[in-house]
Amino acid sequence: MTAGDNLDPQQAQIMRAVRQAGQGWAEAMRSHKLAPPDAGFAGRLHALAEASGREQVAWEHAHAAGLLWRPIPGAERAEPPYELRPGTGRRGPEELWSRFDAAVAGLNRAITGSSAAAVADAFGEVSDAASRLAEAVEREDQVATQAPSRSRRGAA
Repeated sequence: MTAGDNLDPQQAQIMRAVRQAGQGWAEAMRSHKLAPPDAGFAGRLHALAEASGREQVAWEHAHAAGLLWRPIPGAERAEPPYELRPGTGRRGPEELWSRFDAAVAGLNRAITGSSAAAVADAFGEVSDAASRLAEAVEREDQVATQAPSRSRRGAA
């Protein structure tokens, strides 16, 4: 995030919102680190979607106020936490995971530049992809939970 040393009150407020959104994003990402794909997986995906959405809004406001993203060199090679990486037994439809992977790659590209608008758009893509994944994983979990009770009823 770059701006002059003297922010006007609106820019200062926006920067506080950006910091808060960044803290929420970091917390959502930490929840995925070393987490097993357990019953809380859908909830972690929902939290990631919400955090990404807050980042999107914060960076849209930053862009409107003329603020820039501080580029992160080499970010295009960054990987998400293990449970979100391809080839790790991720639950959910593959087509949604492909979209998520593309959104993450887009975010990684966006954060190597300085455009707050591009960063906002990329966070929006991650938010939408993670939200759709969370909903799909929740549906799969519900079906899996109901299947054992159906088989027990059928055996009686």
